[in-house]
Amino acid sequence: MITIHKELQRCKQSGLRGVIGTIISTEGSTYQKTGAKCFIAEDGNVTGLLSGGCVEGDIKEYVHEVLASGLPTIVHYDFQDDGDIIWGLGLGCNGKMEIFLEPYRPCEDEGRAAIIDSYFSSALMKPLHSITIVESNEKSLLGTKWIIDPADKEFSKILYEEVVHDYIRQCNTFKNGLSYIGGELDLHVFYESTTPSPHLVIYGAGPDAVPLVRIAKTLNWHVSVLDYRPAYANQENFPDSDQLIVYPSGKVPDIEINKNSYVILMTHNFLQDQIILEGILETESAYIGLLGPRKRTDELIDTSKSLAGNSKLHHIHSPIGLDIGSQTPEEIALSILAEIMVAYRGGTGSRLSEVKGQRLEKECDVLLKT
Repeated sequence: MITIHKELQRCKQSGLRGVIGTIISTEGSTYQKTGAKCFIAEDGNVTGLLSGGCVEGDIKEYVHEVLASGLPTIVHYDFQDDGDIIWGLGLGCNGKMEIFLEPYRPCEDEGRAAIIDSYFSSALMKPLHSITIVESNEKSLLGTKWIIDPADKEFSKILYEEVVHDYIRQCNTFKNGLSYIGGELDLHVFYESTTPSPHLVIYGAGPDAVPLVRIAKTLNWHVSVLDYRPAYANQENFPDSDQLIVYPSGKVPDIEINKNSYVILMTHNFLQDQIILEGILETESAYIGLLGPRKRTDELIDTSKSLAGNSKLHHIHSPIGLDIGSQTPEEIALSILAEIMVAYRGGTGSRLSEVKGQRLEKECDVLLKT
């Protein structure tokens, strides 16, 4: 969402139009799943991937048509036979997908462009649900979009009561996908759920933080770097950082820490790490990791009145990272971000070959018992 949001801003400022492509259904094996997006700008720049890169080339052929008509359309791809090889895709997938193409025309259709802008900007800050009409016998309704904060569940802007009833029926088990509403307008809607990218908060701007920021930005995460030393926390050292904060030594810097915050303490200053940990342990942060050996962390806790015996100490990850044999700063950064990815996505950190093997063993056991 971050990269497409930035590209939308670029296009708007440059007077360019574009087309947003969203996978609205899949069947079988596909490179990306339902909800994946790309944006193809009028100047040919492509942001995001729906495939290994080949589908995007084919979608470019539709861009002029969609922009000229101002109407969204659905493109169907079937990779379950050799047809994709014949007409040049050859994706190596074995499935089907439907891609919804909707125009982004800030000058010609300011209202719809504003809704799209609002959706991508708001999705950077909080979880959202969206409802988009993708098929109807009334063509002017195609692309109509409603954005819903699942915490508020305000439906007054949704024009059709049957859509509200269907959304309420599905919202507790909300998943990206198509839903047939029917009715006089023969509505088909696409439900989509988005969550903000992780906010990586790094206390400490030493050289070992540089690869952390670089890799995290490759993942399109939002990154804040904080340090009490201006010579370290600066644009020259961290050109990719979204936020740089220099704060007074001995203080806890003022920055919002919430359920989407993943915090790393690596100031290499014992007292500074201790002060910051005392300040953030009571927050709702999704992850707190301390760089350094466990012995140092234990000492840091034991010498603090507010930390010793704190009921939330189990939230601290120390030593930080996964055991992948890391040695260099870049490898250590990868180890740290891999552990944070497990916390963010809910993985196990196990080898996929072992996970798949366990599933296969269970399936075999079931077959033998039957």
